[in-house]
Amino acid sequence: MKIVVEVQSPIHDSFRVRQLIGMFDLPASSAATQRFGVELPDMSEDWQIGLIVGPSGSGKTTIARQAYGEALHQSFDWPSDRAVIDGFGNRSVKEITHVLSSVGFSSPPAWLRPYSVLSNGEKFRCDLARALLCGMQNDEFRMQNEMQDPKNDSSFCI
Repeated sequence: MKIVVEVQSPIHDSFRVRQLIGMFDLPASSAATQRFGVELPDMSEDWQIGLIVGPSGSGKTTIARQAYGEALHQSFDWPSDRAVIDGFGNRSVKEITHVLSSVGFSSPPAWLRPYSVLSNGEKFRCDLARALLCGMQNDEFRMQNEMQDPKNDSSFCI
C-alpha cells in the first residue's frame, strides 16, 4: 500500500522572508507545500520491529501519523514533582531499569530527576521506555518488548 501525504503551511510576508527569497532564489509564494510518499509493507505479515528512517524534515512523523493515526503514541504525562523512575505505574524497579537501559538511558542518577529537567534525548528515551512497556507504536521507533505481559499493567500508559 502506498501512502502519499501533502502538507501545506502558510508563508507570512515579511522583510526577512523577502530577503531570504531573494538570497536563495526561492519562488515567492503564500504557502509552502511538501509532499511525502512511501510504500508500506504488508501489515498482515508477522514482524517484530518497524522503522521509518530518513533525515530530519523528510516526513517520517507525517507518514507515521497517516499510517497509524490514533494508534501512534506521541507523548506521556509525567509527574512534575517526582523522579522519572516513579513514572512507570506498578512496574518493578527491575523491569523499569531494564527497559530504560535497553533504550540507551542507563544513568541511575538521571533516573532520580523529574522528567521536566531531563534533556530532550533523555525525555525521548523515557517516553520510548514507557511505550515499550505499554506495547504501543511510537513516533521515531516501534518495537515489541520482551517484558512479562505488559497488558497486565497499562494504567500508566494513559
